[in-house]
Amino acid sequence: MTDTYEFIIVGAGLSGINTAYRLKTEVPEASWTILEGRDRIGGTWSFFKFPGIRSDSQLTLFGFSWRPWLNEKDMASASLILEYIESAARDEGIDKNIQFRHHVTTINWSSEEQLWTLGIEAPGKRHKTLKAKFLLNCTGYYNYDKPLQTEIPGIDRFQGVVAHPQFWPEDLDYADKRIVVVGSGATTITIVPVIAKTAAHVTMLQRSPSYVLSLDSVSPTGSFIKRNFPAWLAHPVNWWRCFIMEQMFVTFSLTFPNASRRFVRAEMRRQLPASVDTDVHFNPSYPPFDQRLCLTPDNEFFKAFHRDNCDIVTGKIETVVADGIVTKSGLKIDADIIVTATGLHVELLGGRIPIVDGAPVKISEQYAWKGAMLTNLPNAGSVTGYTTSSWTLGADATVRLILRVYKHMKRIGATSVMPVFDEVGDKSRAKPVVSHSSTYFQNARDRLPKITGDAPWYGRISPLYDMWQLWFGSITKGMKYTIPSSSKKNA
Repeated sequence: MTDTYEFIIVGAGLSGINTAYRLKTEVPEASWTILEGRDRIGGTWSFFKFPGIRSDSQLTLFGFSWRPWLNEKDMASASLILEYIESAARDEGIDKNIQFRHHVTTINWSSEEQLWTLGIEAPGKRHKTLKAKFLLNCTGYYNYDKPLQTEIPGIDRFQGVVAHPQFWPEDLDYADKRIVVVGSGATTITIVPVIAKTAAHVTMLQRSPSYVLSLDSVSPTGSFIKRNFPAWLAHPVNWWRCFIMEQMFVTFSLTFPNASRRFVRAEMRRQLPASVDTDVHFNPSYPPFDQRLCLTPDNEFFKAFHRDNCDIVTGKIETVVADGIVTKSGLKIDADIIVTATGLHVELLGGRIPIVDGAPVKISEQYAWKGAMLTNLPNAGSVTGYTTSSWTLGADATVRLILRVYKHMKRIGATSVMPVFDEVGDKSRAKPVVSHSSTYFQNARDRLPKITGDAPWYGRISPLYDMWQLWFGSITKGMKYTIPSSSKKNA
């Protein structure tokens, strides 16, 4: 007999655990389970193993709003974050509802049954099926099984070690080695200062510069609040402090990009040694937040370039040779190890193609309803976070909106709900749900759903806007609720 749940959550990372908590507290009568393909919870924080992996958001906001972050360090290592997620799941009893090593292979919707049927590869290569009235995808926006495929000319000729952060060799000894880290994003900013402590030499090789801003890993203000306020008051006060500061900076940067650019560049220039030409290496061609703004705790990234064994090169790769990399300018960079920190393979649902009544649904042809649900996918939500603010704020806004839709379904007697885009509407303004100019998002344009930018067809915008929509926004505009003919209720 196939088990049937009210909700199935796919993924036991931050988003999945938070979603489970919201189900447990807001719809306690509903049955649910979490399917996790790996053997441990934590998502990104238990999956990635590269040196120095940490958050680049303040954990006061990046953590759960219902679970105070008590550690003094607010920009924390993966191990601290993982311990936090595991203890939260254990204390709330969420871990008892997780089915580990359950890899979802197929997802099929039947309008006749008004149910999703999931094909699953379980431990021991067993195949099983589970059914759900509502499906919540909490696996994020990148593929765990493959990284971004970036072509680096001649990489096959390299006789050293090629390491990708997504599949970092845990036994890799980089002490006293010459290392080239190819990339300029958050992963590179994290790896470079850590490996520079023991490597013979580290070169950060970037095609184009990024913005990097330093934050205190331990906030003096936050520490003062935690020491001097009672616990029940310290967390909300500290949370709102961090939230207001983050939103003020993001809003300022988006409203006054030139001023924000001058500020961040001045900060970078102040932290870097005079030997680093900031006009070449830290002079991005785009405004702040057009791509992800990288954060580093306690200036650690900038401090690395004060070391004799760490430098930066900006330029394109001509070719990789047996013992290093040659740039198009003719510069030869010797290397024993090349780290390809070139980005993630972005795609929703982990690359799975949903089937609705026997027909495959192409994600890139669908429209996102308030960043939470997609056209032609009944009773399904995709829980994602922000790219300009802390991820978990967006993930929480998503699931709370979905639960508001679910409660409305129950009130009117509907068995399913699905966004429906007005076919006669203006599709000429359609654009990908994520507008970042980062290479890995640009390469994913044909895999991402669309938006128009007008309500309700938008993605994750900002916490303030999402709060407004959660409390006062329409949950019927752009939505089709299916009510059985036997029901006497009306939408």
